Amino acid sequence: MERKQIFARRFFLAAAAGCAIWALQEYAWAQSEDDNSFPKLFKATMDKYHNEEFDEALRLAKKIRQLYPSEPAGAFGILTTYQTIMRNYRVRLYESKFDSLLDLSIELAEQAARKDKKNGKNYFYLSCAYGSRSMFFAQRGKWFEAFRDGTQISKNFNKALAFEPDFYDSHYGLGLYKYWFGAKAKLLNVLPFTNDYRHEGIQHIKLAMEKAQYLNVDAMYGLTAVYYNEGEFEKALAVSDQVYQRYPKNPSMLYRRGRILQALSRWQEAMDVFQQLHAILETTPYRSISYQVECLYQLAKCHYQLGNYSESYRLCGEALVLEKSCDFSKETDGPLETFAEIRKQLHELNDKVRSLALAQTNRAGVK
Repeated sequence: MERKQIFARRFFLAAAAGCAIWALQEYAWAQSEDDNSFPKLFKATMDKYHNEEFDEALRLAKKIRQLYPSEPAGAFGILTTYQTIMRNYRVRLYESKFDSLLDLSIELAEQAARKDKKNGKNYFYLSCAYGSRSMFFAQRGKWFEAFRDGTQISKNFNKALAFEPDFYDSHYGLGLYKYWFGAKAKLLNVLPFTNDYRHEGIQHIKLAMEKAQYLNVDAMYGLTAVYYNEGEFEKALAVSDQVYQRYPKNPSMLYRRGRILQALSRWQEAMDVFQQLHAILETTPYRSISYQVECLYQLAKCHYQLGNYSESYRLCGEALVLEKSCDFSKETDGPLETFAEIRKQLHELNDKVRSLALAQTNRAGVK
């Protein structure tokens, strides 16, 4: 099972390159002042997408689909918006919609590549479409299908850069693939050159962050995750700072930022971030009980490290009550640990702070 989980994470991270792929089709039309031009529709969609305004992002993506039905952009935009909601809030709410959207995205991307075989952007489209379907297969335990689609990722990214080397957005997708392939292959001890793959991947992502026309923000997210995985927490925080300034309410960014600050033992700052995240998770219509449980656990851990044992114990108790309502037919695991691992850590922390909290309360009563 561990080998399968490694493959699933590899495909998931490689597929992340497609998060804003519908942007690329801007090249297909001349610039226009018309509000229904692809460039303006796309830019408006991206603005809503990054600011968590998903209903409006969906409306605009559907409009792209309606006005430009032969292009992958609209279908992939709808799919990616649903995917982002599920990833940011750890819910399975839109999984039933994915099959048809994934197949349609693949079909339209293949048609575009056949129509213009020397257009590098079509291969970028195709690679990202395969990446998203590979991720979906892996999450459902369809490992053969996931691996089959996964083999198309690197091949098509390389084609994209071969035909259009100055299209720097392609470096983002190739960089993610190379880095996470090297990182996960290292765990399996199957390649002697995984460090080279990881280094190459980081350079590709950094290039995209600096020069990509559309995916520089996505590259920031990707590089933050890479630096965290490398244990380069100061570098991860520096990139996270840039994203936080622009999109301070994005739950995935807040979660990653909180974990980075914990890794740097900046416990008060981490606690502030997780409090902000918890407030979002309590009020969002996309409710994940397991995500709230983990957030409460992370807050409890921060309070424990700051010596606030009574508050840490209270938060553990609140998390343990919520834990009983988790429903993984509707929820998903987070990016760093499974919920089973978080649950184990929560129970261990609760046992650890119980006596400490009692002693702290008694001391306060004596005073």
